[in-house]
Amino acid sequence: MNTTFDRTDPDGADEYFLEAVRNGDVKTAMTCFDKEAVYIGKDSKPVSGLDNIEKVVTELCKMKPDIKVYEHQMAPVGTDMMYWLDKWSMTGTGPDGKQFEMKGASANMMRRNADGHWLWLVDNPFALPFFDTNEKK
Repeated sequence: MNTTFDRTDPDGADEYFLEAVRNGDVKTAMTCFDKEAVYIGKDSKPVSGLDNIEKVVTELCKMKPDIKVYEHQMAPVGTDMMYWLDKWSMTGTGPDGKQFEMKGASANMMRRNADGHWLWLVDNPFALPFFDTNEKK
C-alpha cells in the first residue's frame, strides 16, 4: 500500500482509509478507527467496539470496492475533533459475484490521536436518507 499519505491531515487520513479498503487490507483499514469508535450501518444501528467494527470492515474489504469521495466539507470542533461530511460513489463486485454501483453521503466525526493522526470516531457512511429533503412527513 502507498505509505505516503499524511494522516496528520484529515484529507490524508481519509485517503489512507480508502486506499486500504480498495486494496482489501482490513488490518490497515482498522488502524483508521479510534479505540472508542462507533460505526453506523445501513440499518442506522450503531456498532461499537473495534472487534465488531472489524467484522463490518472485513466484509467491505472483501469486495475491494473503488470508493471515490467527490465532495466534502470539514468543520473543526476544538483542536482535536473534526466534523466530516462527504458525498461518495462506490463500485465493485458484491459477495454474489455481481457488479454493483452505489452513491451516498457520510456524516462522520474524526479525532486526532496522541501521534497526531486523524481517526474515525463516528463513521456513518449511510447518512444520505437522513438528509433526503423529499421525504414525506
